[in-house]
Amino acid sequence: MLQRIAIKGFKSLVNVELELPPLVVLAGPNASGKSNVLDAIQMLARSGTQRTLADALGPPIRGFPAEAFTLPSGGLPALMAQPTASFSIEADLAVGHAGNGNAVERIRYRVGIDIDPDEGVLSLADEYLTRLTKDRQPKDTPRIEVAGSELILRRSGGGGRPPHEQLGANHTLLSDARLSGSSYPLFDVVRDELRLWRTYYLDPQTAMRAEAPPREVADIGVRGEHVAPFLHGLKTRSPQAFAAVARSLKSIVPAIDALDVSLDTKRGTLDLQITQDGTTFSSRVVSEGTLRVLALCAIAVTATSGLFAFEEPENGVQPQRLDRIAELLASAAQRGRGQIVVTTHSPGFVAAILSRAQDQRDVGLFSVSRDGRSTVIKQMKDFGLWHETAVAELLNEPDDYDKVSALVRRGWLDL
Repeated sequence: MLQRIAIKGFKSLVNVELELPPLVVLAGPNASGKSNVLDAIQMLARSGTQRTLADALGPPIRGFPAEAFTLPSGGLPALMAQPTASFSIEADLAVGHAGNGNAVERIRYRVGIDIDPDEGVLSLADEYLTRLTKDRQPKDTPRIEVAGSELILRRSGGGGRPPHEQLGANHTLLSDARLSGSSYPLFDVVRDELRLWRTYYLDPQTAMRAEAPPREVADIGVRGEHVAPFLHGLKTRSPQAFAAVARSLKSIVPAIDALDVSLDTKRGTLDLQITQDGTTFSSRVVSEGTLRVLALCAIAVTATSGLFAFEEPENGVQPQRLDRIAELLASAAQRGRGQIVVTTHSPGFVAAILSRAQDQRDVGLFSVSRDGRSTVIKQMKDFGLWHETAVAELLNEPDDYDKVSALVRRGWLDL
């Protein structure tokens, strides 16, 4: 679980620090910087698992590598004229150990990256890895830390002079798979955790409708492009899980009678079919909202651990279904089956999420706004406001822009 993240110089996140519970809701208007938080989380995970920094900053992270760095007042041309630019991302993690009861390892990892804008060369400027105490103080000697112009790399158990590496490499030490096993057990723990983090940019218009053959996949894919093979795998290897996805889908869209995935042996492709009001439709003609809901169900029902981030799950979904989607995501987070991070500009979705929070400590509601070129993120502490009758009035605003404006007028969001 990602308990804390501190971001400096990444896109519009000039200096942001957040404490994150199991369910995180980032609420604000378009272009406020909500998506940049998801990109920062994804960048942190990829920096520790991808072969190079260029790979880490590649798709699905949006934009060119230089655009990942906070732009000066002159915009991109001014950035390109600079000799260097930098950003850093630091995270406090709480990672459970398989087969070790409820034991939790608390870990801090930080990565700092420089770029030569003129040449587009990325280099490692900082890296830090250590275990933490319960009150998040360094527990022992860091496994990775900077000393002058070098990185110190320490093995478990110590002994001898630790290896020194020059700063400026095109990869992190954490991403080096050779640093593993009994000498570097903490590296394995962190990498395994980061590999479980997913950020989804669902594309029900194209990616989720494309034909796909059977294949072994770990999840539905960043854009939902693997939803058919993923569900086919569930149906054949874990029918109970497949049935649970179908039940969740029907609970959100009551008109749906059945969900099925079958193999077309002539073409070697999978047919994803949804029966609604007695008529069976293929994924090629099912509504975008239904496909989006199906993707959310597939993720939330089957999640066992890790972090799962979504952009605006309310998009394309009928307003009356927001309550059930909120219940699906809140339930997944409260069961301890993964950390959920969502962005939204829908007050209705926010109200639905909060009404299902059994414990307010399980939910973090953050208002996201812009102050010039910088994103400002503030945690809202008073959830009671969201349960007043004013919420019902708010939902009568003609569109989401007006809803957000109404929030500002009431002082519920400081934009």
